[in-house]
Amino acid sequence: MLFNNQAIDMNSTIDGNNNVVDQDMNIDINMNSNGMGMGQNMEMMNNQSPIIEPVQERQVNRTFVHQVPHVCPIHTRIVNHHIFKHTYCPRYTCCEENVVCNIDQGSCCNFR
Repeated sequence: MLFNNQAIDMNSTIDGNNNVVDQDMNIDINMNSNGMGMGQNMEMMNNQSPIIEPVQERQVNRTFVHQVPHVCPIHTRIVNHHIFKHTYCPRYTCCEENVVCNIDQGSCCNFR
C-alpha cells in the first residue's frame, strides 16, 4: 500500500473464534520531492488522521420466551325439540231435524 509516498506493508491475521488479531506492519519512509528530512516526515505522519480498521462484528443470539394467554370461548347452545303426536278418538254426536211438509188442497176460495 502506498500512502503519501510512504510504503506500508501490512499483514493481518484475524481469528474470529477468540477475537485475536496478529498484525505485522513494515513502514518505509522515503524523502518526498519537497526536500524534507526524515524528522519532518515522521512529524507529518504523526499529524495525520488515524487509519480506521474494518469493523469486527460479534453476534450474540438471545432467545426470549413470552407466554401469551388466549381465551377460547366455548358456547353451548341447547335446542329443545317439541314433538306433538296427534291422536284421534271418535266422539259420536247426534242431531235431529224436523222437516215439515204441507199438503194444501185448496182454500175456501177455491170452492166458489
